[in-house]
Amino acid sequence: MARAERPLDPTADPLQAFAADLRTLRDQAGRPTYQALARRAHRSASSLSEAAGGRRLPTLDTTLAYVRALGGDEAEWTERWRTVAGRVTAEQGHATPTSHRDGGSETPVGAAVSVTAPPTASGSGAAGPGTAPPVAAGPAAAGPDGQAPAGPPTRAGDANVRRPLVGPGRRTARAVFAGALVLTGLAAVPWLAGGFGKPEAGPTSAPAAEPTTVTVGVRDGADPKDAGCAADADVTTLDSAAVLLDERVIGTVELRYSPACGASWPRFMPVPGGADAVPRPASIQLTVIDGDQPTRSADFAMDYGGISTFGNLLTSTRSCVYGQVQLSGTGWRSALGRTGCWRGATQIRPVP
Repeated sequence: MARAERPLDPTADPLQAFAADLRTLRDQAGRPTYQALARRAHRSASSLSEAAGGRRLPTLDTTLAYVRALGGDEAEWTERWRTVAGRVTAEQGHATPTSHRDGGSETPVGAAVSVTAPPTASGSGAAGPGTAPPVAAGPAAAGPDGQAPAGPPTRAGDANVRRPLVGPGRRTARAVFAGALVLTGLAAVPWLAGGFGKPEAGPTSAPAAEPTTVTVGVRDGADPKDAGCAADADVTTLDSAAVLLDERVIGTVELRYSPACGASWPRFMPVPGGADAVPRPASIQLTVIDGDQPTRSADFAMDYGGISTFGNLLTSTRSCVYGQVQLSGTGWRSALGRTGCWRGATQIRPVP
């Protein structure tokens, strides 16, 4: 028997109010189980349950997956999430809601990061003698809107202040300090300059290597979002075709492609009013197939919720692949919608 969700008090704080509204959205959709919701949202049941738990603010990505699977308004919920994130940040000071996806722990969303540079030789600048001002947070510290929130103020006493050394051990202390300064400089300065990566091209340096396809974590049958392919800035829809039910167009099947991953996946997009023409309950199956080796394919099936749905990956740079979609229910089945066959971003042949 499923464990009952903990009670929420929407008047207690913005997190519980936000979670209560997520639960209301689920109730309005017929209260599907979190296991069924996970199949629709391409998220784990535990992460979706935590999103409506009221203990912490879910990531925007998880929130939108939850809302999308229940047919909610993504633009409305994006604005609501940002409002709640701002209120939580204001109430907690510099502490911000943590980012979790499927139970994973990451750096807090919008957390400010400051780095104290090694003491300077001249001791000049706005900071005290022998100190350097804190380095501003980089992109990894950006908040939900891409702006880095201000961290806690840096006090002069928090930095490594160089003080005069007096007494019998002055010479020894100076030697120890100099050694520590050299080691600190070796460790910190390259990091502040951009890390120990490739140096910028100069008159005597070798030319930069050509960019290569990112394949880490990309495999046949993987989730496009989990593999990072859906976030590729250059992802594109290569082809589309109609999906028919009783001679009526209920949606389109698309073949999506990520150049960075070298992989493609199918997506179903209902047309306006198309969802109303589909009898319920219904299921949807999305498949991407190797046009030269049909036994190589990736399937994804779930309960149809009347919203856009995407399938799983198939690498597509060595042979052409195509996507297909079919909806079905008790005593009925839609026509099979199928795209053309594409190798990478090049069409090899039209709809098979």
